[in-house]
Amino acid sequence: MSETTKQKVKMIMVQEKPYIVSLEKIEVGDNVIVTVAGQHGSLIKCENETIYNLVTQNKLSSNQAYKVFMEPENIKFQADQIEKILENDGVMEVEFENGVYKYSI
Repeated sequence: MSETTKQKVKMIMVQEKPYIVSLEKIEVGDNVIVTVAGQHGSLIKCENETIYNLVTQNKLSSNQAYKVFMEPENIKFQADQIEKILENDGVMEVEFENGVYKYSI
């Protein structure tokens, strides 16, 4: 992400841990969260073309795959902030400025 880029991201809970995902194109090698109807998130490694094809060319319209942008150990939100973000369907805007990520709902 460049110094002046803003992008939409989303928070998804997987096993009660918050992950920030982007809507960027998934590539082989990415960590990906796959959801069913926006719930039941599963974290997988898109380690080869077979897995890539499974997550990007699925036949079920209720399945969605997201590229992991930030993992739980790097997320510094408090529990009340996470709750507020999730109330907004998890959608946020992120900007990278002076080496720091800045989020807004």
